[in-house]
Amino acid sequence: MNFTVFKSSAGSGKTTALVREYVKLIIINPKNFSRILAISFTNKAANEMKSRILRDIARLAQVQGVCNEAVVDKIMPGMSAELIKINFTEFAYLPQKAKQALSYILHNYSDFSVSTIDSFVHSIVRFFASDLY
Repeated sequence: MNFTVFKSSAGSGKTTALVREYVKLIIINPKNFSRILAISFTNKAANEMKSRILRDIARLAQVQGVCNEAVVDKIMPGMSAELIKINFTEFAYLPQKAKQALSYILHNYSDFSVSTIDSFVHSIVRFFASDLY
C-alpha cells in the first residue's frame, strides 16, 4: 500500500496534482477508485477536486477515433508523459478505461472518497463508536 502526500502553500497547484494522480491511478485500473482516499481541508477544495476528477475522466471517455499521447495532452496537459513514466502504453484503450472508471464511480458514488479531513475523521469515529466505550 502506497501513500502520497502533497504539502505546499495555497495556490501552488495541490488540487491539480491530486486530480492528476487520482485520474492516473484509475486509468491504470478503473476499479481502483474505491481504494483511493483524497483528503483536503475545506469542503470547497474537496468539491472542486471531485468535479475536476469527474470532468477529466468524462473528457477522456468522450474521445472519438484515435487516442494517443497528443489527444491525452490536449485534455490533461502533461498527462501522457506521466502515464508513460509508469509504463502505461494502452493509449488506444484509454477512452474505454475512462468510460469504465466513470461508470464505476457513478454507480458506486458512496465509494468515491474525496472529502475533508474533518468528515474523514468523523466517519472513522462513527464507525468505531461502539468500540470506544
